[in-house]
Amino acid sequence: MKTKDKSSIIHNFEQEIFNIINEPMPKGAWLWWFWLFFIKSTKNTKPRQLIILWSTKNEKRIDCNHLSFRFKQPINKTKFDGSIAAWYFDGKQMHHNFLLEQCNLKLSDKKLSSDSTTTTSYSVNKTKNIIKIGEDFEFTAELGNKHNFLKPYYSSLKYFGKGYSIIRVNRMKLTGKIKNEKITGSAYLQRVYINSPTVPWYWGVFHFDNGSVLIYFNPNLAGKSIKRQISFFDSNKLYKFKKMKVKRIKGKLPVFEISGENKREKIDFKVNPYTHSSWTFKKKVFGILPIKMIYNEYPATISGLCLTDKKTGKNLLIKGLGNNIGNAEHTTGILV
Repeated sequence: MKTKDKSSIIHNFEQEIFNIINEPMPKGAWLWWFWLFFIKSTKNTKPRQLIILWSTKNEKRIDCNHLSFRFKQPINKTKFDGSIAAWYFDGKQMHHNFLLEQCNLKLSDKKLSSDSTTTTSYSVNKTKNIIKIGEDFEFTAELGNKHNFLKPYYSSLKYFGKGYSIIRVNRMKLTGKIKNEKITGSAYLQRVYINSPTVPWYWGVFHFDNGSVLIYFNPNLAGKSIKRQISFFDSNKLYKFKKMKVKRIKGKLPVFEISGENKREKIDFKVNPYTHSSWTFKKKVFGILPIKMIYNEYPATISGLCLTDKKTGKNLLIKGLGNNIGNAEHTTGILV
């Protein structure tokens, strides 16, 4: 039985972000909270980024970056086996596996925490999201109430008992500290539940100085696109494109050429990574057949952004977008 796609603005984000009571966890199901922090650089360095991921998966065993994770089942909805993972690019050096270990995850109506070697927590207080990583990192990402594209958003699709749900916030104001340094920037959040095979994808999110946001997503199977979507919010108006092409140009770091169009407009841009980190997941299907997925992440910037009216050829980009910072993902392989 198919369940119709449900999409809506979340009006009680503080309550819903930790509410997983309606997310069943059959074998293979995966649940994670994912934060991406874009940190303004004050020195002559590349833009800093940090990603942190709290997750659990209904698997007896799964390997990630040569570490083995074993999860007890069934999953209790308040305290359960999980993992914590993070990488940190400090402006000069990528710290792979900045955090990576199995741990207990504890969940309440307003907080998620880990008992990992470096303790971590994510809590919500009204419009403020507070993330702590040990004693050295503390971030506050604050919700705004402007355009709907920047508000907490829920989407789900279920098909014959399989499918996904996602809560995401495309951009938040970021403040906080790294050690004794005060920082500012922007943040992106998603909580994902998936109960179906995880197929390869291209994905990216980019924040501009003036508040604009560009996001693209292209999952594919056997080289065929399952979904294609580009959303560009120019800090005032939202443009959406479902006709999308991605070209990956090989090199020491790949470059991604992306284009899209709708009935009225077309968009083109180039994604230029400046560093790279990845997680490699491995498991055995039925305990016999080995499969893996490589989850590549590339801190990057956009160049050559062009938004044009198809009828007149007029450039529709507003002035003053400013610099941009973002992250591009490209996965290969599959997990079931």
